[in-house]
This record gives sequence, C-alpha cells and structure tokens, in this order.
Amino acid sequence: MQRVLSFFSIVFLAVSIMVVSFDAEARRFGGGRSFGKAPSHQTRQATPNRPANQPNNPQAAPGRSWMGPLAGLVAGGLLASLFMGGGFSGINFFDIIIVALLAFFVIRFIRGRMNPQQQGVNSNINAYQDQSTQQPIFGTQRATSSVAPVINAPAWFNETAFLSAARDHFMALQEHWDANEMDKIAEYVTPEILTFLKQERTEEGSGYQSTYIDDLNVVLDGVDDTPEKTIATLTFTGVAKTSRFDQGEAFNESWRMEREQGENKPWLVAGIRQNM
Repeated sequence: MQRVLSFFSIVFLAVSIMVVSFDAEARRFGGGRSFGKAPSHQTRQATPNRPANQPNNPQAAPGRSWMGPLAGLVAGGLLASLFMGGGFSGINFFDIIIVALLAFFVIRFIRGRMNPQQQGVNSNINAYQDQSTQQPIFGTQRATSSVAPVINAPAWFNETAFLSAARDHFMALQEHWDANEMDKIAEYVTPEILTFLKQERTEEGSGYQSTYIDDLNVVLDGVDDTPEKTIATLTFTGVAKTSRFDQGEAFNESWRMEREQGENKPWLVAGIRQNM
C-alpha cells in the first residue's frame, strides 16, 4: 500500500510540474499584438537578418535529439527503482529530482513538437489575412524599405541617446509586464494604451511570467516635430524566450513614441505595430 501511495504521489508531482511549466509560458509585452496609434513612419527593416540557408519557419534544433533517449533512461530508472529496488518505501530527494527531470524533458519534447505546427498555422492565418483584405494593418505599409529615416527633429534631439534610452525602455517594460506591475508600466505609456494593457494582462492571468529577450536591435525610422508634440517611430527586432534554453521566437515590431512639448516631458508609447 505504501508503495502504491508513493507511486501516485510521484505521478501527481510530475503532472503538477508539467502544468506549472505550461502556465509559465509568457508572452511579450502587449501580448505580441498591434494596438494603439499607427507608427507614422515607414519601417526600414521588416525582418531580422537570417543566414542564407536558414528556413523561414525554424525547426527544432538537431542538438535536441538526445532528449528523447535521455527521458527514456530517466523513466526506466524510475520504474526500476519502483519495482526492483524498493526505493519508493518513502519519497526522498533523489526521487523528486528524477521526476522533475523527467517532466522537464517531456515538456521540452512536447513544445518542440508543437512550435513548428503552430508556426505553420500562423503562416496560414497571415496568408489568409493578406488575401482577404486590401488594407494593411493600421492603414500603413509594412514592406521593407531601404530609404533613409525622415528626421524632422527639434534641436535638442540626440539620436544616439534616444536609441540607448529606447532599448532600456523596451527591457523595462518587458520586466514590468512579466511582474504584472501596471503601476510602473503607466509611467511609460499613454493612458489609452494603459487601459488596453490592463485588460490584456488580466486575460493572461495575474501570475509572474518569465521572458528573456536576446539579440535586441532598435532602429530609428523617423522623427516629426509638431507644435503639440514630437513623434518618433522605432522598430525593435530580436528573439523572445521563456527560458535561456528555448529556441525562442523572433519578433519585429514598430513603436510609435510621443512626447509633449515642454521641458522634462517623458516619451510615451502610443502604439505598437507587428511587422511579421
């Protein structure tokens, strides 16, 4: 009886770890959607640079092929311990480690199978949207352009400092999004955007998320100085991951940044457009 209870305890622990692993999958700031005002400048770089021989839809890395056999070995060791060694007379730390490793590799295997399929579905959806509508999202063109940025900036504008601050802006917003710190996000976005983000984050759940951003690059697409405000368009590219070991998902999005005229006014996010 003790052995049966121990077995079901281990199974329950494994299932719990799997559920937590799936729930911990995070989405990027804003849910990876287009919302708010349209960026007012044409995007100069629509897709991240790819090697010539890399396919558009990334597949699971070949180096992951060892996960299946290793998971089998772990499972075999677990069952052998149960039926031959009497090691389940009580749950010990080693048992927990084995089950945790088993659950981890099972999750990795399942995600590796799901990601290429999901990417294929997304490609079909994008193709359908392109055929079913004549107007691109926000009514603006998303095609790649090699034209120089339109810079109609005020005298105080410093492009180098602005791009550096924009990178920090991006990372800070992602951290606050993961931690569900909407009060801090309010310092970076317009009130209209904040209302949307609160609803979006509520739909994702109030728990902490974990997101890693690699290869972040930012490009200034243009600046316009108007009597009421200064408007800039930034395009961010990179790879978003839920852990350091994930293959990750490439992203490309343009942000509309607005700053009211006057001293010590902050730059605020007024809209985001997905470019891919």
